[in-house]
Amino acid sequence: MPFSVDDDAAPLLSLPFSLLEPDFDFGFGFTPWQDSPPPPCDQTGPGTEPERSLSPPEPDRAAGPSPAEERRLRRMISNRESARRSRMRKKRHLEELRSRLARHRAENRELAARLAGAAHLSALLRRDSDRLHAESASLRRRLALASRVLLFRRLRLLASSPKAPPLAWDQTLASLIT
Repeated sequence: MPFSVDDDAAPLLSLPFSLLEPDFDFGFGFTPWQDSPPPPCDQTGPGTEPERSLSPPEPDRAAGPSPAEERRLRRMISNRESARRSRMRKKRHLEELRSRLARHRAENRELAARLAGAAHLSALLRRDSDRLHAESASLRRRLALASRVLLFRRLRLLASSPKAPPLAWDQTLASLIT
């Protein structure tokens, strides 16, 4: 919160040493921080100090506010309006952020559901793939066994056949192995 001075204290702060003037009068009729001697004041007697009022002089209210007072009032009204506009901008921005948050949360839920569905489908496909790989390996083993059984049967048939010449035997055996 900025420092503010009420109307009663403003004149006192404009002359920071006004309360100390009697102590620093060096006989010249004015203090070192004043540019010129003060206007003559009524003294009631020798050695008496003039009365000093701590409140500012009353402005003439019938003549209307002074130009400085008008500027101060215009500035105050302008500042209030600016603060109101700033609050409205902040409120609109906050509403926009809340709207974006709601959209992002809905999108996040949708993406999470899609991810869960994709993960489930992936698990199903992986299970099917593993099953098919195992079945393929089993079928290869069975095929290799069946091929060996057939090979041995042909070999037995060839060995038991009296008509087959020895040269044909070697060629048949080679064709069966490869």
